[in-house]
Amino acid sequence: MDHVDTIGFDIEWRPLINYLKEKGVAIPDLWGDSRSAGRLPSGMLYDWIAQNSMSPREALRIGEHYRLSDYGVVGLALKTAANFGEAFQVVRTYMLPLNQNIRGVRVDASDAGTVDVSIDLRDSPDLPPELRLFNANVVAAASYAITRNLLRDKVGLIRLRLPEAIDEPGPYEAHFGVPVRFGGRSIVFTLPGGCFDQEIPSANRAVFQAAVAMSGEALDTMLSREVRGYRERILSLLDSLPDQYPDSSDVARHLGINERTLRRRLTDEGCSYREVLDMVRQKRAKRLLLDKRLRMDDIAEKLGYADTSSFRNAFRRWTGCSPSDFRRDAGVV
Repeated sequence: MDHVDTIGFDIEWRPLINYLKEKGVAIPDLWGDSRSAGRLPSGMLYDWIAQNSMSPREALRIGEHYRLSDYGVVGLALKTAANFGEAFQVVRTYMLPLNQNIRGVRVDASDAGTVDVSIDLRDSPDLPPELRLFNANVVAAASYAITRNLLRDKVGLIRLRLPEAIDEPGPYEAHFGVPVRFGGRSIVFTLPGGCFDQEIPSANRAVFQAAVAMSGEALDTMLSREVRGYRERILSLLDSLPDQYPDSSDVARHLGINERTLRRRLTDEGCSYREVLDMVRQKRAKRLLLDKRLRMDDIAEKLGYADTSSFRNAFRRWTGCSPSDFRRDAGVV
């Protein structure tokens, strides 16, 4: 599919472009990169911005550029939902599946009459803390900007927790207007207990139903055209896990489909879950083997193998050499 057509379906493209325009930075030509196959343009552009900025506080400015008007029919569905809870379901269904930084969202009520909305990030455990905080800041600032836009500044945010304690809270508290703490691996917005019942000022049932139908068609089109297809989504998911790996049924459940559908989608993309898992394991195995502090049995366990022999056989099947030979050739002694 032509990349111009792809952009038409890519709801995260415009905020990034608006940010670059404000900064006076030319849009880079990323389509000649061999790594662009099967990826959304916004994902490539986001990675380029992150690599050329790497400033966690600058990420807050990027997040400010996410507006409902940039999200097409999905934004229209959000604006015409009956209440915040209904809009939240639209986000879960039509926005999260194509966001490269978010693994999932959880809602937990507390005894104090508040609600914690936790955004679990998809960051690889090997990412530098600065980049992990950069990603978290974009997600947090974008979520806050969209919610303010939706509720016309009546968010009622009580406090916020961000991962990676490598920065001072002052600039963040000035940005969000509430106490900010650092810790954990998730973004946690603490909101009033009744926040999901808060009415949307621009609610319109007929328009909402039409917009939801069109949003579903747009999402199906993106997936059917293999714009960041299931193979890429599973690779991102598995690569973000610190150790062990789920089976295909757990992955299917995470993606909101049944296991049979997942197998069929992967077959359509010319691969199987086993092959995708092997790609992730091989990449991680090579990375772990470069750490001379790790023993072979430690590496085998981290990769989910029952014993060292199984790992050795798998590594030889992937690469044609043993793990020990790989270490020797890499100068790891």
